[in-house]
Amino acid sequence: MHYRSLLLTVVLYVLSQAGLVSQQSSYFIPRELQRAYHNKTRNAMGLPGQEYWQNRADYTINAEIDPIKSEVKGDVSIAYVNNSTDTLKRLVFNIYQDIFKKGNSRDWDIGTEDLHDGTMINELIVEGNSIDLINRQSVSRQGTKLIVRLSQPILPQSKADIKVNWSVKLPSLRTVRMGKYSDSIAFVAYWYPQIAVYDDIDGWDMVSYNGSVEFYNEFGDFDVSITAPAGWAMWATGRLQNPEEVYHNNIQKKYQQALNSETVVRIITEQDYQSQKVFQSKNKMVWKFFAKDVPDFSFAMGQGMLWDASTLEVDAKNNQSVFIASVYPPSSAEYKNVPGFSRQSIEYMSFIMPGVAFPYPTMTTFSNGKRNGGMETPMMANNGNPTEESDLFGLTFHEIAHSYMPFMMGTNEKKYAWMDEGWASLWPSKLVDSLYPQHQYLKRTVESFEAAAGKEMDIPPMVPNHLMATNYPSLRLGSYTRPAMAYHFLEDALGSEKFQQALRFYMQTWKGKHPLPLDFIKIFEMVADQDLSWFFSPWLYENAYPDLCIKKITDKGSVVVENRGGLPLPVVLKVKYTDQTEEVFEYSTAVWSSLLKSIIIELASDKHVQEITLGNEYIPDVNRKDNYMLVIDQTQSK
Repeated sequence: MHYRSLLLTVVLYVLSQAGLVSQQSSYFIPRELQRAYHNKTRNAMGLPGQEYWQNRADYTINAEIDPIKSEVKGDVSIAYVNNSTDTLKRLVFNIYQDIFKKGNSRDWDIGTEDLHDGTMINELIVEGNSIDLINRQSVSRQGTKLIVRLSQPILPQSKADIKVNWSVKLPSLRTVRMGKYSDSIAFVAYWYPQIAVYDDIDGWDMVSYNGSVEFYNEFGDFDVSITAPAGWAMWATGRLQNPEEVYHNNIQKKYQQALNSETVVRIITEQDYQSQKVFQSKNKMVWKFFAKDVPDFSFAMGQGMLWDASTLEVDAKNNQSVFIASVYPPSSAEYKNVPGFSRQSIEYMSFIMPGVAFPYPTMTTFSNGKRNGGMETPMMANNGNPTEESDLFGLTFHEIAHSYMPFMMGTNEKKYAWMDEGWASLWPSKLVDSLYPQHQYLKRTVESFEAAAGKEMDIPPMVPNHLMATNYPSLRLGSYTRPAMAYHFLEDALGSEKFQQALRFYMQTWKGKHPLPLDFIKIFEMVADQDLSWFFSPWLYENAYPDLCIKKITDKGSVVVENRGGLPLPVVLKVKYTDQTEEVFEYSTAVWSSLLKSIIIELASDKHVQEITLGNEYIPDVNRKDNYMLVIDQTQSK
C-alpha cells in the first residue's frame, strides 16, 4: 500500500473513531498525556492532534576554541519561537557541561581532574533587556539547567531574540561523550547554551544531565562560525560553507571530487601534510558551517587527521544524496574502511530497513583515537576504534542509525531511550551477520538479554530512563537489549511487510516532531488493524521475561508448551520419532495473541515420540533445562 492510500485510510479511521475516549485504551495513560488528548495536541490514535504545536530555536553562533587551554567561548544568538498556547514566564537553558561543575551531582564518580566552576555566562540579553546574572531572583541554576525568570513574558505565537556570551572548559581526562582526547584531537558537543524543550507533556524539560541519560532538543537551523588555531582542521554538523577560505586548492579539488564520487576519495592524506598543501593559511582561521532543521550541533577538530569521503544517492526522485566521510588519525588506519562501512549502512537503512531515505546531507564518522565507545550527534559520530573489524562495522552502523532516531524523529532520550537505542541496536544485525557470520550479532544480543532477563535489574522500558540512571546495567538492558528484542519479535509477529509498513508510516507521521511511546504503539496497532496490547504490555510495561517450557505430553500425544515468563516469543518445536524421522513445528510470536498461557501442538497420530526439543539459539529463554524431553513411556506419545 502506498503512503497516500495508507494516509487516506488512517484519516477515515480516525474520523470513524472520533468518539473514542482515552479511557478505552488498554494501556496506562499518564495524566500528562490525558491532558494532551483533552487539549487536542495529540490523539488516542497515535497521531499529532489538531492543535499539535512545537517550539523552535534557530541559532547563530560565533565561537573560538583554544585546544591548548581546552576552552571554547563565544556569542550565540537564538531566535526562539513560542508556538505553544502558553505564556512563558521563564526560559530554561541546557548548559550540559555543568556536569563538570564542582558540587553538582552525577550518576557516577568522574574524579576531580576535569571539574571546574561551571559554564561562565558573561552576558544574557532577552528581547534587548540585559538580565542581571547575579540576581538570584532572576537567574538560578539547577544541575545542568540555567533558569531565567522574565520580566516580560513570551506570549503565545510570538518570537523572542536571545543573546548569550559564554565560555566553558572542555574535559581532557574524563571525556564524557566529548572532549579533548589528546594534544591533536578534540570532539566538541553539548557545548553552547541551548534552549531546553518546552512541550505539550511536561512544559519545560527539567531533567538534568548527570552522565547516563542522553538528550532531548528542539529543532532549528544552525549558522555557526568557529575560529580555530593554525594547523587544525574542522568537521561539523551540516555543510562547510567556506572551503575555499580554509583549504588549499589541492584539498578543495579533492573535496569537490568526493562530492560527486560514488567511490571513496582520499581528500586529506599524510602526503598532503608533508607537502604542506592542506590549509589556505598558516594563521588561525574561521570555519563556517550551516545545518538546517536539526536538534543539535557538534564539531570535531584535529591536527594531522586524515579525511576520506564519497557520495551516495539515497532518493533519486528528490535528488537527495549524502556526503559520507571518515576522519581519523594515522594511528587508526582501520578507519580507511569506515567510509565503506558507512556507505553500506546508509544504503541498507535507506532502501531496506527501515527503507526511509537517509534524512541528512552529510554524515561524518570521527575517530577520537580511543579504543572503544561511540556517541552520536546530528550528522556526526564520535567513535573509538575497536580491535575487531566486525565490531567497528557494528559501531559505525549503530551510531549512524541514530540519524533517524532520535534526530529525525525528535524522541526524548532522557525518558525513553528505548525509542531510539532499540532500533540502533537491532538494525545492524542482519547486515553484520551477513558480512561477518562468525560475529553472530543477533545471537549475541539474544544471549545478552537471556543472561539478565527476569532479574531485579530487568526494569520495564516504560520506566523513564532518568529514574534508573544510576544503575547502568538496568539502563542498558531497558534501553538497548530488551527493546531490540521487542522490535525483532514484533516483526516476527506482524510479518515483515506489515511491520515495515507500520514503521514507515510512524516515521513519516512524526518526522521532525516529538513522538511519545503511545504514539508509536497506537500507530502500529492502527496499521496492523489489531490490538497489540498482548505484545506491548509484557515487553514494555511489565516484568515479564523469556521462559517457554515443555509442560507435558498429553494422553493423546499432543505437546503442551507453556509461557511461564510471560513474554510473547516464537515457538519452534522439534520432534524426533522412534522411527528416526523428524518434524519441526514453527509458530510466530503471534501464537500468544489470544493471551493464553499455554498452547497445544498436535503431533503425528501414527507415530511414537522419542524426544522433543523446544526453541533455538535465536529465541531467548532463561531456563533451557525444561526445553527438552526424552520420552520413556511410549503410551504418553500416542
